[in-house]
Amino acid sequence: MKTHVTFVLDSSGSISKIADDTKGGFNIFLQEQQEEEGTATVTLYDFSDTVEVVYRAIPIRDAPTLDNENYRPGGKTALHDAITRAIDETGDRIETMPDGDEPDNVIVVVLTDGKENASETPQDVVKERVEQRQDEGWEFLFIGANQDAALTAEAMGMDRDKSLDMSHSGEGAQEAYRSTSRNISQARQEGETGGYTEEDRRRQEQADDSWTGHS
Repeated sequence: MKTHVTFVLDSSGSISKIADDTKGGFNIFLQEQQEEEGTATVTLYDFSDTVEVVYRAIPIRDAPTLDNENYRPGGKTALHDAITRAIDETGDRIETMPDGDEPDNVIVVVLTDGKENASETPQDVVKERVEQRQDEGWEFLFIGANQDAALTAEAMGMDRDKSLDMSHSGEGAQEAYRSTSRNISQARQEGETGGYTEEDRRRQEQADDSWTGHS
């Protein structure tokens, strides 16, 4: 089974205080996926005021880790622009692939610690794109801190059960990546994710309690 994962990662200024854990969590995610059986490719976008491609459609086993050179938070949150561009470019690339080379499943993962505040793309356009691709079998996982992730995801056409409220803490970021890695592993083995579980949500609540206790 061939899987493609497009990761859309917030690099706005507000994520700076958990930047090290964001990088570390993403790198653990990569390591776990590199140990999985099967074929997978990954594309990584990061976004603040603008949207940048870090790498595109490379074998996940070859994907570079995040470090201080390729991940530098700063700026606002152009969430809608990032998601729309990621969907459009991923779709365009897959549609031009030779028959038989296309992935069996496509998963778009979005992680943000803030609400939209910098895009030119309106929300209804994002929702249209998401729903179109979901009808084609794509899956979307949405991880959001400092907001009601389920409401934000639903407003963009995504499944509430595939959204996760992330504690805005180092532990929360790390746990979010672990939960996401489990979902991607499930998709690579079974053809689709199971969404985020009550256990995933409980771990985020514990991370929040721990963070509050130390602040």
